[in-house]
Amino acid sequence: MEPNATVSADAQALLAPWPGPYGGLPPLEGVSPAAIEDAVRAAIEMKRAEVQAIVSSTAPPTFENTAEALEACGCALRRVLCVYQVHANSLSLGDMPAVTRRIAPMLAALDNEIAHDERLYTRLNAVWDKRMQAGLSLEQQRLVEVLRKRLQRLGAGLAPAAKARLAAINGRLATLSSRYNQNLIEEAGEQVVFIGDESGLDGLPDALRAAAATAAAERGRPGQWAIPNARGAVWPFLTLCTRRDLREQVWRMWTNRGDNTGPQDNKPVATEILQLRGELARLMGYPSYAHLALADRMAGTPETSLALLHRTWASVKPRALAQIADYQALADREGAGIRLAPWDRQFYAERLRRERFGLDGDAVKAHFPLDAVLQAMFWAAGRVHGLAFKAIEGAPLIHPTVRVFEVSRGDEVIGVIYFDLFNRPGKAHGSYQTQYREAEHFRGRVLPISGVYSTFPPPPDMDKGQPALLPWEYANVFFHEFGHALHMLHCTSAYRSLGSQHVAWDFVELPALINERWLRDRELLARFARHHVTGEPIAPQLVDRIEQGLKYDRIFSLNPDFLLPAIVDMRLHLRADGSGQPIDPVQVENDTLAELGMPEAWDLIMRVTHNFHVFIGAYAAGLYAYLWADVMAADAVQAFELSPGGIYDAATSKRWIDHILSVGHRVPADQAFRSFAGHDPDPTPLHRRFGLQLPAEMPKT
Repeated sequence: MEPNATVSADAQALLAPWPGPYGGLPPLEGVSPAAIEDAVRAAIEMKRAEVQAIVSSTAPPTFENTAEALEACGCALRRVLCVYQVHANSLSLGDMPAVTRRIAPMLAALDNEIAHDERLYTRLNAVWDKRMQAGLSLEQQRLVEVLRKRLQRLGAGLAPAAKARLAAINGRLATLSSRYNQNLIEEAGEQVVFIGDESGLDGLPDALRAAAATAAAERGRPGQWAIPNARGAVWPFLTLCTRRDLREQVWRMWTNRGDNTGPQDNKPVATEILQLRGELARLMGYPSYAHLALADRMAGTPETSLALLHRTWASVKPRALAQIADYQALADREGAGIRLAPWDRQFYAERLRRERFGLDGDAVKAHFPLDAVLQAMFWAAGRVHGLAFKAIEGAPLIHPTVRVFEVSRGDEVIGVIYFDLFNRPGKAHGSYQTQYREAEHFRGRVLPISGVYSTFPPPPDMDKGQPALLPWEYANVFFHEFGHALHMLHCTSAYRSLGSQHVAWDFVELPALINERWLRDRELLARFARHHVTGEPIAPQLVDRIEQGLKYDRIFSLNPDFLLPAIVDMRLHLRADGSGQPIDPVQVENDTLAELGMPEAWDLIMRVTHNFHVFIGAYAAGLYAYLWADVMAADAVQAFELSPGGIYDAATSKRWIDHILSVGHRVPADQAFRSFAGHDPDPTPLHRRFGLQLPAEMPKT
């Protein structure tokens, strides 16, 4: 359907099919917020008309004229939303935040309108009821099943009054989630700790000093230094700065994101989100939002996920307390005369790594320039998946630091991947992978386009060739997000709704977590972890020390800063029960930390006032998924490691691609894992890797 002639020329360009090779690349360059909003409004009307054509048809419902037709709807809207979401999350400046606040409820209203049209639901049910007589393939049956469930979760089949209230709730939730996100972006853009005395930089290497000087100059204070409220700037400062008073100041700025009185306070936003989620769950017939969220996940019930979290916390807590004792003892030996506080933990953790393991973070970082890490990821993907990567020049970019690559296997191009890794004003905090375009091939082949994002601070003289040197943590994060991209790029499902992005949410982290394993491969490190000045490969002894440090520190999901927020998340959403009882998320968080014995000097990286996973993304009642997926990833890694060819074993790689990466949502997640591993997920490999005592009982999947 053609857009309305009154739509502006700039908006028309966003609605049109993308030009150029690869089925087109998104027109991200020189786009105004006004054109985006205009195009979204027009594209919504186009999709509305397409759906109306389906539901008003007098022809008997068939798979082709109902399920496939619904799947084909909204092409223009998907194109526009790609451009909108890239700008909303990575260039949210000027009018863009206001545009985002207006667009979010419009999109929710469209979803509700489609789901609540009983004519559509009736037609899909008719196709489902006759699926065997119609001779539908297993994939076609799966599509109808998934589409029906999607409509049901949006309220299809409910009474009219319930539908109306559900639509209002979904619209308000979309507005609130957008506000929560924009509050964090705006606040981070405003907050900074200025340092006027160079002694405040004691302990920082030259590169971080230069970055702090540049940040101050950009904010109108040349001759000073600034630590902006971004993880890539804050964490190195907390790790290396010897000035405890400044560490505390920077830590408080960081940890209080979204928790400051004023227009960007996220506490009332989070409270209202929880109340509305509870009401939504009750309308849908569930006792709480946690029960609703887990109904289509591998864990199945909140009780199962909480049991896993609590048993794991019981095994991790003694180790965490021992670590704090180690840090305190080190501070005492150095005569610091302090009681360890949260702004001290990373500082003394780094000093302990140097003392006990001979592990110097700067020495490690010197071997991980960003370009080498990207090449290492590509090389491992070539060995495991048979993929090759070639830079694409001339693609429309939202920022000149973005890099784009063609992905191919043999002579066949299978997709495109964007890397947007550096921090800048208007960019949402964090590292994540997203899809600009999902794969499909039921009406002609559509290549997937993936985007990998982060907010790593750019080096001050990057335009003069200064390399960005990655701490191990960031190199690992980039391998992780690249694992998500590989999942999306491999998908062979005919339909978008059966793509990799739609798998059960406690399964989606599996391909990302397992991809971290290749960063620890000695052969890969010898090839690519080379000193950025001398070119010397990383010493085997330094790799040994990295391994020792990693075992001591453990992975993300086996630490208090993940486990306790994950328990808080589940408890909050169990209270979100539609009863009308007030929910104070900060109080629930504080009570949970006190009850479970959060070590006093350990800080949370996901507090309820800035936990975008829970209040913006798809991790509501779902943070546990990282631990759930870590269990599966360790089990899957063991399958590789025990193969004749080790982690590059061709037969195991093929099995991984055939049963996990390529199938998307065509089969249930538990079935996909069993097809690869030959058994249900086994927690033993994960606990054994870190010398933890296996919990007495693990939940069944």
